[in-house]
Amino acid sequence: MILAIILAVVLIGLLIVLFAAYYKTFYYPIKNISETKGPITKSKHPYRDEARVKVKELAALPCEFITTRSYDGLKLSARYYQGDESKPLFLCFHGYHGSALRDYSGVGLSLIRQGYPVIMVDERAHWRSQGHTITFGMRERFDVLSWIDYACKRFGTDRPIYLHGISMGGGTVLMASGQELPDNVKGIISDCPFNDAEKIIRHVCQLVGLNVDLCWPVIKLSGLIYGRFNVSKTTAAKEVKKATVPIMIIHGDGDDFVPAPMSEEIQKANPEMIERYLIADAGHGLAYYYDPQRYEALVDEFVRKTS
Repeated sequence: MILAIILAVVLIGLLIVLFAAYYKTFYYPIKNISETKGPITKSKHPYRDEARVKVKELAALPCEFITTRSYDGLKLSARYYQGDESKPLFLCFHGYHGSALRDYSGVGLSLIRQGYPVIMVDERAHWRSQGHTITFGMRERFDVLSWIDYACKRFGTDRPIYLHGISMGGGTVLMASGQELPDNVKGIISDCPFNDAEKIIRHVCQLVGLNVDLCWPVIKLSGLIYGRFNVSKTTAAKEVKKATVPIMIIHGDGDDFVPAPMSEEIQKANPEMIERYLIADAGHGLAYYYDPQRYEALVDEFVRKTS
């Protein structure tokens, strides 16, 4: 009897620890958080004032709020900026705990000003999209397919489409590259992507001073039990090996959150399909802010070559 009680207490304790790990890593309640505030507008951001202005400008632009359904039944939301119908459509995917307004205040605003039609997605578990579990691309890669399907049905299969992602969104669009994409998806642009979920989670644990070898198995098991997904199911590096469309990676060499060598591993997985460019000194997700002229030139040239 005593042994049974001890085992029950140990089991309950383990489940509590696992839930705490799941809640901290994968669960996103979206409470008391502003869609226009976050890391990009904090004081440590060297372009804080400029970013604040751009976020407000992007938030003020007229757009249509659109929705589609994920493969597992979630309602997914996005902003659609109409643009010039003769130009390719950009599908944009923000990062972990990010938002379209914050993460795309730079390059997104630039695309819109250049006349590109743009769909800025709220990733699952973020903002207007349903769900609470972030899966580091394991499920989000299929949401990319849902948005491609939406675009093809609404705008036709002759409209060229480009996928663009930043941070986790960058990893997500690369993971989607391993799926069967329609012919009108002409290319993928990935900004500061991680190569696989385990490596980025381990890296972040190390950054905050946690025991990596102890934390990682707990975090992975928490995803399996409470999120019902395997965070090690695949990686960006594995999926790009199956890519049939051109890929461009842009990464700041000053990124200490998702270090630039992570995207180098992705490029090495399929060098014939992937070109990669570094932006000097740029921190995480800030490549556009550090060198907007070069960033725009790289995107324009990539579109010109592939559309």
